[in-house]
Amino acid sequence: MAVVAVLVSLCACGQSGAGPMSAAAGTETIVLSRADQPTVHQPTLERLKREAASSGRPLEEVVKRYATRVAATSSPRRTDFEGYDPAVTDPAVAIDGIPYAELVDLGAIAESEGISYEEAIDRFGSQSSNSRVIGQLNAEFPDEISGVGYVDDQRGLRVGFKGPIPARAIELARTLPLEVTLIGGKGFSAAELRRAQDTVVSWLRSRSEVATMTASPDDETGHIKVVVQPKVMPDDAEEFTRGLQLPQLDNPYITVEVTLSAESMAVLPG
Repeated sequence: MAVVAVLVSLCACGQSGAGPMSAAAGTETIVLSRADQPTVHQPTLERLKREAASSGRPLEEVVKRYATRVAATSSPRRTDFEGYDPAVTDPAVAIDGIPYAELVDLGAIAESEGISYEEAIDRFGSQSSNSRVIGQLNAEFPDEISGVGYVDDQRGLRVGFKGPIPARAIELARTLPLEVTLIGGKGFSAAELRRAQDTVVSWLRSRSEVATMTASPDDETGHIKVVVQPKVMPDDAEEFTRGLQLPQLDNPYITVEVTLSAESMAVLPG
């Protein structure tokens, strides 16, 4: 596959196709250490872990047996037939606030990650409650959040902000049972990054020399990577990219990298 990459910085203060901007947002970082964050309380799961250890049965089996007993006492549905799975039959069953369906999924995650079921619960079991806090952050700071993502194999969370880190965001982050790194002053928001991507994609879809394309934003860096399949692969990639006359963007901290590929991106313009 013939691939050529050209980095173009698009902003209101420069020409399309110019070199990358040297401007860098002044950043601030606050790290909320895991040791200082709340502890996850899962008394039922802890008891089931002890039961599994003492009985020699797999924890996944012990958890399913417990969920089945809970479903039997809380639902009029029959639960004594072969192959009964409360995750499918009674989705309301939960253990320590974790839906049993998610605990079933953690078994698949444990297998795919090559870790124990217990470790999968420890690492991923609080994601439902974490998601509620992440949802609050996005809802309260829609114009400031530049990205939220798990790091360190789901053991930590990174939250970026266009400007200074809001005190309320720190307050919300302190409720999470994992290390949280908050980064302020990144110079762009996730909403701006999406709009910038939409602008570039819409423009490229209008270009007759473009056959197919894909685009992916990086909310960590403010970088948008675009892969374009020209209808005719050019001899001079830089000249072709300049000829696309990509629109200028409003934010100097958002950059666009155009990569040319001779193969179809399977996304048709228009």
